[in-house]
Amino acid sequence: MRENRKHRGSDIIKHRTVAIIGDVTSRRQGSAIAAESDGGERTSRASESPAAPALRFAPPEDPAALGRAWQAHLAPVFAVSFGPETDLTVPIAMRSYHLGELLVGDVIAPAHILERSPEMIRQQGLDHILLQFYRRGQSLVETDHDAEPVGEVQCIVFDLAQPARIVAGAVDATNVVIPRVLLEKQGCHPDALHGRPLDHDGDPFGRLVHSFVANVVACGDRLDQREALAAAAAITQLCATWLRGRDAGNPVPHQDVRIRVRRFIEAELGNPKLSPALIAARLGLSRSTLYRVFAPNGIVSYIRDRRLMHAMRMLVRDEAQPARVSRVAFAVGFSDERTFRRAFKRRFGFIPSDAAQRPGPGRGPEPLSVLQTWIESL
Repeated sequence: MRENRKHRGSDIIKHRTVAIIGDVTSRRQGSAIAAESDGGERTSRASESPAAPALRFAPPEDPAALGRAWQAHLAPVFAVSFGPETDLTVPIAMRSYHLGELLVGDVIAPAHILERSPEMIRQQGLDHILLQFYRRGQSLVETDHDAEPVGEVQCIVFDLAQPARIVAGAVDATNVVIPRVLLEKQGCHPDALHGRPLDHDGDPFGRLVHSFVANVVACGDRLDQREALAAAAAITQLCATWLRGRDAGNPVPHQDVRIRVRRFIEAELGNPKLSPALIAARLGLSRSTLYRVFAPNGIVSYIRDRRLMHAMRMLVRDEAQPARVSRVAFAVGFSDERTFRRAFKRRFGFIPSDAAQRPGPGRGPEPLSVLQTWIESL
C-alpha cells in the first residue's frame, strides 16, 4: 500500500514537472496554440492588453551546469547549496508570473539548502513576504529564534528582511511574493510569523487561499495585465485575511537602514519635496549614509525609478478609462507633466499614453536578472 502511494506521488510530480516546464522554450508558441484552440479569441485580447510577464527556469543543455544554473536563478532570494543527498538528475522546474503588485509561481526542486544571510539582507534591502505552500516535501526552517519542521500541505512564511536557513528535501510548492506594505495596508503584520509553518490544508480558509493562488498560477499564461492586477489584489486580500490574527498584531522593528529608507520612500512617493535631504532629516541619517547604502546608482535614481514604476501600474490599471497623464505625474511626485513624460520614456522606451498596450513592469534584459528585477519592481 505504502509502495503504491509512493509510485502515485512520483507519477504526480513527473506530471506536474512536465506541466511547469511546458512551453519553456517559447511563450510565443504557447500563445499561438492557445489562440488556435480559442478560435483567435486570445489573439484579439492580446492585441488589446499584453499578457502578464512570465519567467521559467530553463535548464542548461549541459547536465553538469544544472546546479550552477539553479543557484543563479534563485540568487535574488536565497543562496543555494547542495548536500550529498541532492539528486540533480531529477527534473527541476520553476515558473513565475509578475502580476503587477506581486509575484506568484510554483516550483519542483530536488533536496537543497537555502540561506538568506544578514549580509544578503543588507545588500538587497528587500522588504517582502514570501509564502511557500508545500504540496509535497519536507524541510527544516532555522531562524534566529527557532527551528521549525515543515511538512506536506503546510505553508511556510518567510520575511525576506530576516535571516533564515532552510534544509529542504525534494519539494513541490506554490509561491507568493508580496511587498510587506500591501499586507500592512490590510492590517496584517506578518513579521512575527517568520519561519513558522501554517497548515493550509486542514484550515478551510487556508485551503481556499492556496487553491486560489494555485489556479492563478495555472492560468498565468492566459492573463492580461488588467486581469493580473485584479488577481493580485484578490491574492493580497486573501493572504492578509488568512494571516491576520495569526500574527502578533504589531510589526517587528527592522534596523536595516535600506529597508527603513525604502519604507519611507514608498509612503512619500506623492510628495514632490521627497529628496535625500528630507529622508536624512526625517530618519536621522547622514546623506553620506544614504548615498552609500544605495550605491552604485544612488538614492535619487532609486526614488525616480520607484515613482515611475508606480506610475506604470496606475496607467495600466486605468486602461478602461485612461488616466490623464498629468494626474498620474502629479500623483507620483513629479512637478510637471513634461519632465514626467521624458523620464517615463527614458525608463520604459515608450510614452505614458501607450502604457496600456505595452509590456508592464517586470521585464528584465537578461534571463538571470529577471527575477531580481521583478522583485525590486514591486
